[in-house]
Amino acid sequence: MFEKLFEPGKIGSMRLKNRIVMMPMGNGFMENPDGGFSRRVRDYFEARAKGGTGLIMTGSTLMTRVTESEPRKAISTLFLDNTYVGGASETCDAVHRHGAKICIQLTAGDGRLWTWGPTPVSSSDGLPSVFDPNVKSRAATTKEVEKIIEDWGIVAGLVKEAGFDSIEIRAYGGYFTDQFMTALWNRRTDRFGGDLTGRMRYPMEIIKAIRKSCGDDYPIIFKFTPDHGIKGGRQIGEGIEIARMVQDAGVDALHIDYGAWENHYNVIPPVHQPFANQIWLAEKIRNVVNIPVIAHGKLGNKPEIAEEVLRDGKTDYVGLGRSLLTDPEWANKVREGRLADIKPCIGCQKGCLGRIFVGKYVSCAVNPQTGMEREFRLAPAERRKSVLVVGGGPGGAEAARVAALRGHDVTLCEKNAALGGQLRAASHGVKEQLHILMDYYVVQLAKAGVKVELGRELDVKEILNRRPDVVIVATGAKPILLVPDGGGRPGNVYTVEDILLDQGKIDLGGKVVVVGGGEMGCEIALHLAEKNPGKSVTLVEQFGDLASGAFHSTRLLLKKRVADAGITVLFNTKLVEVRKGTITVDVEGGRKTVDADTVVFSIGYRSNDDLSGTLTGTIPEVYAVGDCNMPRQVLSAVWEGFHAARAI
Repeated sequence: MFEKLFEPGKIGSMRLKNRIVMMPMGNGFMENPDGGFSRRVRDYFEARAKGGTGLIMTGSTLMTRVTESEPRKAISTLFLDNTYVGGASETCDAVHRHGAKICIQLTAGDGRLWTWGPTPVSSSDGLPSVFDPNVKSRAATTKEVEKIIEDWGIVAGLVKEAGFDSIEIRAYGGYFTDQFMTALWNRRTDRFGGDLTGRMRYPMEIIKAIRKSCGDDYPIIFKFTPDHGIKGGRQIGEGIEIARMVQDAGVDALHIDYGAWENHYNVIPPVHQPFANQIWLAEKIRNVVNIPVIAHGKLGNKPEIAEEVLRDGKTDYVGLGRSLLTDPEWANKVREGRLADIKPCIGCQKGCLGRIFVGKYVSCAVNPQTGMEREFRLAPAERRKSVLVVGGGPGGAEAARVAALRGHDVTLCEKNAALGGQLRAASHGVKEQLHILMDYYVVQLAKAGVKVELGRELDVKEILNRRPDVVIVATGAKPILLVPDGGGRPGNVYTVEDILLDQGKIDLGGKVVVVGGGEMGCEIALHLAEKNPGKSVTLVEQFGDLASGAFHSTRLLLKKRVADAGITVLFNTKLVEVRKGTITVDVEGGRKTVDADTVVFSIGYRSNDDLSGTLTGTIPEVYAVGDCNMPRQVLSAVWEGFHAARAI
């Protein structure tokens, strides 16, 4: 069924055992103190190589001191001189032991994107940072650019010596090299600016420098963005010209990306984006070049789509990023036909990008072992215990799965008729892809031998009667319903769960108001507007922004979709009263009445833990995991469930 995925391939002189490529992603903070490749980085890449991936690409690696406005924290790893060869060679050896090849992605930095610390060095003066427009870049001098090119050649030779099978040039997404290539960001008047030939001079000289150091047969991959999808950015016509230029310059493969940080939801698509969102662009480039093309963009959760785009000739190689954070064994499981055993990425961006941006190592919301492959390895239990898990959301399901895998006798009781907790409702809305995670848990709990009792709500008496050795409480949280007039819940007031789980049964009327403009509030407003065309949807937000707790990409996309859907947004607006047919709000300048046939609350959750405190002292071991501790994200629930089960 997956013949194309596992067909051998070749990029230049580099032979690959299959068509599966691990995308370059930031390692976060797993490297050595000097920025070099550490044992943890080696374990991380080796796990993906052992899992069957054909080509491993490292995260972006800084290779010059010229852009020293970017200290080590800006980049995943460093490779500046021969002191970095030893640690890097150990990583290469570890990957090679499993029949995979390894490519290092090199970069001269982030340029205009850099916000923290000294003035960023870029292609031109005065380019504002996406993250803080008050931070403006300075242009690298001509001599500095020439020194950077020289450094590319020096480091390329060291990289080859360390054992890397190829180099990828990071020239995409509005980063440093792309800033030279793009008219929007290149205002130079020296030989590295001007028309396309001038703007391409810097990357073309990089290619020459690598060739001079590494020889004509050393594989070079060029990652670039043929279409930025933003005003003033590159469009596909110029992208095709660039593809032909670098092909003629001697690169061995093109790695295609779409977008920039201004529309980062295209670059690293969140759960709200469709599968295979970048394939259309890769196909356009593949049709005009004679060298292999690597494509990516939400292909991992649907291996059949990955196979299809290869079979249809839309790309030569399939790139997987977050899917390999979630499940390093992806390739082996697909090859063996074990699709139901693949742990799916939920596109939340909280365990990967979200952690990196606050100074933590890269990991995964639904795979706590990512980045801690050695430290969090599961060991068989020293003594088999009876474990009772109360609650079947993601935290309870993960706890039950891991406890059973370690050899315990596990029973999971869930009060509803299906597993999932809050994911049950969320997967009926604009995050419909979330159902894949709960489908995974249903299969894995059965395979692990967990006894699942659905429709079973337990009280303290019944729990004590069962006499378990361990109880893991995962009872979740309840939505907060704020009805400011002090009365009971009016008939026109609903929770997000009410709307999503009882679709079609609620008479919404013509005017719907959603109270709360966080990530979930935006999502339910979008769901109501897109599923009910013609209805008026208003979003009431107490503060001045939408989806403020979401990661950058998700926030940008939700705000765009809310605007595109024609949803009315009332910022800095506080709910005062709910009545039949209207609500009263406080806004700047006084009070206002808003028509509301239906009011949907999305203002947070309150922990639902009536068990763990009562059980402590009566059961030998009691753990509380997930939202019953404190309402948070899927990451917290899964990680706490995993570690509770690991501790038993």
